[in-house]
Amino acid sequence: MIGPNRRAPLALALAVCAALAAASAPSTAGAAPRPAETVPLLSVGGISIAAPEDTLGRGEYLAALRLFEAGLFDSSAASFQLFAMRRQRNLLVNDAIEHVLLIRENREPGDEPLRLYARTMASRNAGQADSAAAMARAGLERFPKARIRYHWEYLLAEIARDRGDHADAIRLAMTVADSTSKSRLAPFALKLAGDETIAMGEDPQKALRLYQALLERYPASPLGPPVRAQVLEIRKKLQL
Repeated sequence: MIGPNRRAPLALALAVCAALAAASAPSTAGAAPRPAETVPLLSVGGISIAAPEDTLGRGEYLAALRLFEAGLFDSSAASFQLFAMRRQRNLLVNDAIEHVLLIRENREPGDEPLRLYARTMASRNAGQADSAAAMARAGLERFPKARIRYHWEYLLAEIARDRGDHADAIRLAMTVADSTSKSRLAPFALKLAGDETIAMGEDPQKALRLYQALLERYPASPLGPPVRAQVLEIRKKLQL
């Protein structure tokens, strides 16, 4: 999944599990999209719980992931939710929760954009970055207004970062981070843009502005503590 590891309290993960368990089943492919669930929205694949490592049940997670990649979203969401409830100490539990949120937030009639995104992620997870990037660009061209578009943009930003194309990574990340996007990936995109600004050797003040925007716009983000530490480090260096 996308995004670097970030830590969140175990209680948060369990609260999300409880909220998901209480919610009704995901909408079917032809139904009207559901509104976002009233649970904390976290970056897809973006956090891991602060608990002892436990890999028990990994096969259940992988089975749910295969259903997602095959476009069987109702079955996948149900399987991910069951995994999250049964395997609360597994390090993949938050990935499972976020797959449920991803599915629920991006259902559209026919599910074509979400199906293409699932295939995109299947290629990425298989280590086929070039194929994943090509599919993401094709998705943006075919479905420019789809709700999933910011996930494609963020994926492309990560792929650009991984291949060392800092300028393109920043450009793509800032598309997601734009306040008008209203994407829940925006704080993660701001951090990616700030990190890439530093990696590029640009003026540290530019990165500082991006990190400060993240802290001001998303004060409850799980990225807050590490970003505050980065801000302090940059300010110390600027005073030397």
